[in-house]
Amino acid sequence: MPGLLRRRGASAGKAAGLVVPVLCTLVLGVCFAGLQLFPFSMVPDTVRAADGDETGRTGAYTGVWTATEATGAAAGPYLYSAALALGGYAAARAGEEVTQSGGAHTAILLGFTLLPALLMAAALAVQSRYRLDARFTAPR
Repeated sequence: MPGLLRRRGASAGKAAGLVVPVLCTLVLGVCFAGLQLFPFSMVPDTVRAADGDETGRTGAYTGVWTATEATGAAAGPYLYSAALALGGYAAARAGEEVTQSGGAHTAILLGFTLLPALLMAAALAVQSRYRLDARFTAPR
């Protein structure tokens, strides 16, 4: 069954031409920009709410923010490696040829599609709970 799905997917991709992947890349790029901008737009409001102005602990807060973001970015390859290990992916050295199992192919597919989607959905769920403090949303 997986081979049949792969063949049909490949033929559908050929029939779609270059427009579909370009449009998908465009949509993903816009979504990624939103994922990046949404949290960064919260930083000044959060610093102001915690400190009263934007001067006191801004550097420390943004440093923690940057460290947290870097940790999240570093965790991605480890999670993907875990998915490959669970799927039975077999590594090869230079010049060696390894035939991957069906589980390894599934792990590759899910590691590049479902895993990032779940992580982005979890981040969005956490970020969507963010609300501006009433002091900043009230008319001045």
